Amino acid sequence: MVFLVKLSILISRLCQFIGGISLIIIVLTTMLDVIARYVFKLTGGEFGFTVKGSVEIVSYFMLFALLGAFAAFVERSQIIVDVFTQKMSKAVKGYMMGTFMMGFFIIGIVFAWGLYESAFDAIEYGKVTQDLRISMMPIYAISAFLSVLLAIRSLIESINIFKTGEFFDAEETGA
Repeated sequence: MVFLVKLSILISRLCQFIGGISLIIIVLTTMLDVIARYVFKLTGGEFGFTVKGSVEIVSYFMLFALLGAFAAFVERSQIIVDVFTQKMSKAVKGYMMGTFMMGFFIIGIVFAWGLYESAFDAIEYGKVTQDLRISMMPIYAISAFLSVLLAIRSLIESINIFKTGEFFDAEETGA
């Protein structure tokens, strides 16, 4: 069990890193695009530098950031409504949380499978992005990889909850 917990922590940190890098790229792309448009406006169109495909860059890296964050913090993803859970014992809450984690495992597998198939379809049919004209295969492949990491973490967290009964409880932490 210790190995699985360490693996889960390692996957979480990897996903946090991927999500963080994605957010940095989003911010830098947006800043560069805004600055370039402002300079274009100030020079009356003399300076015509623009960030080609900035909307695509931001949208695809937002996908990576969201999938990374989901995988990194899946054990904290449940919103617990006090009205429904305040009278429940910790054991019942743990069982519910373990069941939800198994649901996220299934969702991660479904996402990964669909994105995996989309990656091969992108190769077979030559799917490319609209503005940048780059292949969709790496975008689908990275998304499938992050979905696999979501599935792995969800399964590990579910096993841990069912085995130990311990789970992240926002009510206890005050989060």
